[in-house]
Amino acid sequence: MNKHTRGEHAHASLNRLGLAIALGVMSAPVLADTFTYDGYLRQEMSWNMKNWEDTPGYDDRGKLSMMRSTARINLQWKPTDSFSVVAKLRGVREVETDFLNHLEKMGANNYHEADGRGDITELYDKTDIRELYVDFPVGDRTWFRLGKQQIAWGETDFFAANDLVHGFDNTWRSFLEPANEELRKTNIMAKVNIDVPEYDGGIEMFVRPGLDRTADIGTEIDIYGGRWSSQPYAGVDFRNVDPYNFNHEDGSRHDVTGGIRWNGLWGDTNYSLSYLKTYYNAPILNASDNLALFGLPDVPSGAETTGSEHTKGLAGEVIYPIVDVFGMTASRYSDWADAVFSTEVAYIKDAPYQFEASTPTLISQFVAPGFDGYTKKDVVALMLRMDKNLAFTQSLLGTEKPMFFSVQLFDKWVQNFDEDDRLLYSVGWGGKVKEHSVMGTAIFDASYANGRIRPQLVVGGDLSNGGGFAVPSVTFELSSKLRWKVEYDAFWDDEFHDSDKCQPGNLATCENTTLFGYFHNRDQLYTSLTYLF
Repeated sequence: MNKHTRGEHAHASLNRLGLAIALGVMSAPVLADTFTYDGYLRQEMSWNMKNWEDTPGYDDRGKLSMMRSTARINLQWKPTDSFSVVAKLRGVREVETDFLNHLEKMGANNYHEADGRGDITELYDKTDIRELYVDFPVGDRTWFRLGKQQIAWGETDFFAANDLVHGFDNTWRSFLEPANEELRKTNIMAKVNIDVPEYDGGIEMFVRPGLDRTADIGTEIDIYGGRWSSQPYAGVDFRNVDPYNFNHEDGSRHDVTGGIRWNGLWGDTNYSLSYLKTYYNAPILNASDNLALFGLPDVPSGAETTGSEHTKGLAGEVIYPIVDVFGMTASRYSDWADAVFSTEVAYIKDAPYQFEASTPTLISQFVAPGFDGYTKKDVVALMLRMDKNLAFTQSLLGTEKPMFFSVQLFDKWVQNFDEDDRLLYSVGWGGKVKEHSVMGTAIFDASYANGRIRPQLVVGGDLSNGGGFAVPSVTFELSSKLRWKVEYDAFWDDEFHDSDKCQPGNLATCENTTLFGYFHNRDQLYTSLTYLF
């Protein structure tokens, strides 16, 4: 078996083993005392609330953009107090709505089909083993977990600094899904935890041996032209000019990655120190020297282009470089503020960035910015957060208990920053990276009727580049097993007030577009109904 197929064989073996466990434990009454299960059935729907500017001749407003059905079951077999087998299975199916059908006709997900037309629901339909692992001890203070699993390191659910062990699947719901567990890609790993009570802490180590499928590598965004494609690229499947390469020398899915973390208590402060070797949490375009046909780029001052003539596509290829991440987290309750303060810091060595050459290639000038290559910079990622209960809401708003309030500040600080490097936030848009890219978010979470009605407001803004989002929602507990959520997802960006900018046929003019410009005119009304069992 060659190295390019062993990951698929390993995953196929896991699929068979997971099915055997599920069928075996569910059909054997003798295991009733050692077997437990839970899960949910969920129906999700969303509607476009605005007309997209990049779907000419089609009115998107009010169109059903998602009808998604999910079944999830978590199984645990624990024959002894110290040994357990866990399987977490999930199946997802989507209806091809009229809106999705229109995107498909425009060209969404058309890379792999010989006739130039792909089935767009293949982006969303999945039947997979989310996790499958065994837990067991060795001695009194060491625990092993072997198999497909997920590891969360960090203190935030938004713009992660240290939670980079896995990639995330942002193709079907982008960054708005509150449960990171649903988006996080799981990997085949060996993990060990060692308790060190003498120093009020413990060690966590893991090794990922490189047996995963290509689908399990890297954070995935919608470059396929689907419903979470970025403005103005609806219906554009970028893989036709820059397909994925999961075997690049800067980051191959067969590379061994891993990490180690110390998690401890110092007085009243919870803290951790960590090191990760992992895939960078954004896809990167490795530009091809084939672009000589369109004009060769200049190398930015003090930087080195890593484009290669051996790329898989004419314009390049999408890769996931491996980076080194040195991290620290801390959290502590403050009496004087009656709040919990948290921080997270990560030093990312050789973080990859796209750049715009001083004389861009013709494809960057006339098609879309950023097809000039990528370079590397060290980056410090910082998060500060305060969590506090607001007692005054009981008298002011009639909440049954103090409203939960959380405010977070994020910063990505590029080291040895030089404007002449002309770093870009992403391919396709010309917004230049600043030395500090600062984001702010706030969460307001209230409760009424003994917790059966829970309104929430999440807001955020790009303090460096402008734009932001607001997500008001209400969750109703209809019964002990039934939850109904209604949510509105709103985005704004001042750079799009000029309707002549960032339009199909004029994409190279997106010179100032950054994060929230990507979601321009992508407001959604979302609802979900979840049955727990």
